[in-house]
Amino acid sequence: MDKGLLWFDDRKNITIIQKIKMAADFYEEKYGAKAECCYINPQNDLTNLPQHNLGLKIKTSKYVLPNHYLLEKEQQD
Repeated sequence: MDKGLLWFDDRKNITIIQKIKMAADFYEEKYGAKAECCYINPQNDLTNLPQHNLGLKIKTSKYVLPNHYLLEKEQQD
């Protein structure tokens, strides 16, 4: 990972989509480019995620703690 951003947000009064959007906006402001992928904890409620329109892929990872969001460019294998 060249450029990544680990975002923490445990507020209960906003949705996971809003949290990811704020993290993605901060990523773009910091790095001057859009994040391509966001990793979230598998325990998150994923019911609203298929309808998101954030322009990035959302994946789960057991290595990302609850209430944390890891944004980065998509890794090339």
